[in-house]
Amino acid sequence: MIAIISDLHSNIEALEAAMKDIDSLGVETVVCLGDVVGYGASPRAVIEKVMERCAVCLQGNHDAALLDDQDAIGFNERALSAIDWTRHAIDPEHEDHWALWDWLGALVPSMELTPNGYEAVQIVHASPREPLAEYLMPTLAADGERVLANFEAAEHRITFYGHTHHPGWFAEGSSFQRAVGQDVVLKLEAERRYMINVGSIGQPRDSDKRLCYALFDGESIRYRRLEYDIESAAKRIQAAGLPDSLAARLLLGR
Repeated sequence: MIAIISDLHSNIEALEAAMKDIDSLGVETVVCLGDVVGYGASPRAVIEKVMERCAVCLQGNHDAALLDDQDAIGFNERALSAIDWTRHAIDPEHEDHWALWDWLGALVPSMELTPNGYEAVQIVHASPREPLAEYLMPTLAADGERVLANFEAAEHRITFYGHTHHPGWFAEGSSFQRAVGQDVVLKLEAERRYMINVGSIGQPRDSDKRLCYALFDGESIRYRRLEYDIESAAKRIQAAGLPDSLAARLLLGR
């Protein structure tokens, strides 16, 4: 079994709760689909935890924006503010931070994953067609251009993605199925193709404020929803001088 996490967004309280749960289940392999930074107030702690614990990590659009302002085009004001704050918090001019920047600079937004004993799958931050920044929102029609084009672009039968912060899946030919509730399980049909969103650790947006990640055993996906110390994460954002709305949305889960 492997754990797949995404969209950590510098939320160390949520990440530590997720990792504690993953360890309690005896899961050794953890894969991160990107957006390690952005929005939250603990970029260094989160980066170091991912470097230590994750076997693989992709680049998300917020990670890319931290590295190059060109990748921040289209960001809203609070997202830009958080990127600027993060750049100062882990100042690349400080030698103590060089390893963090080297690691971030080596990330890519898409790759093939071949877990032992499982079929090969594709992992992307955003979508098979545009791995860094395209949104596969739950409201998209199953027969719409974006969904069809992304199934066409997918390199493998199963694709895992993040970016929207909405856990659930597109099974080819069907509308998005939201993973609502506790320990939702998707049993994979042998001949069917899937694009599976694993949800967000650091900033859930599906009106459930609990963190979300997914477990994959080659035949099924099990979603984990967990409480964590949201109040501390929100207070840390406020104390850092980041926009209050970034703290408020953690408390609302959207």
